[in-house]
Amino acid sequence: MDPRGLIENLVHKLAPNATVVAIREESERYRVTVAGTSGVVADCELPRSVVEAATHRSTARARLAVTLKRCADDVDARIPDGRG
Repeated sequence: MDPRGLIENLVHKLAPNATVVAIREESERYRVTVAGTSGVVADCELPRSVVEAATHRSTARARLAVTLKRCADDVDARIPDGRG
C-alpha cells in the first residue's frame, strides 16, 4: 500500500469520525491534517522513514497507528450522554 493510502486507511480504522483532509509530502516528513465532526482540525508530522517502513512492517505500522490515533483523538469530540 502506498504511504498516502496507508495513512488514510489507518485514520479511518482508528477513528471513524475523523477524516484526513490533507497530506503534504516533504523531503523528511509527511504533514497530515485531520478533521473531526466538531469542526476541530489537528496537524501532525510523521517522519518519512516511519511512514515508509510502515508500508512493509507491522511493527512500524503499529507505531504509526499510535501517532495517528493521538492526532485523531484531538479532533474527536466526546459528547456527554447524561449518564453519571
